[in-house]
Amino acid sequence: MLGRAIGAFSGALLCVCWLYVMWVPTAGLHLTGVSFIVAFLLALAGLFSVIAAVRGHSIVLILAFLASFFPIGVTLVQYNNVWLRWVGWLDVGLLVGGGLMWMTTRVSPPPRDV
Repeated sequence: MLGRAIGAFSGALLCVCWLYVMWVPTAGLHLTGVSFIVAFLLALAGLFSVIAAVRGHSIVLILAFLASFFPIGVTLVQYNNVWLRWVGWLDVGLLVGGGLMWMTTRVSPPPRDV
């Protein structure tokens, strides 16, 4: 349950942060052309992460982490801007949530022969 909460919280905040960057020009990043499209795709990835966390799909959360952290999140963790740094750390929250969900899934017992 904790993994779902962390994944949903991180995904929701990532979606809100990327939407904020897209629509507020003085948010710390100046987006034009392809950058705007990438920010939109990362906002969608945050939304899909929330859905995956609520539904309990740990693999999707881990894939969302891989898709969002390595191209962009690694760079944002090192930024001087405080809230952009938080965007990078929220990507790590997807990995933590997905990892917790993966480790705490119950394995169904083998079927009994009748």
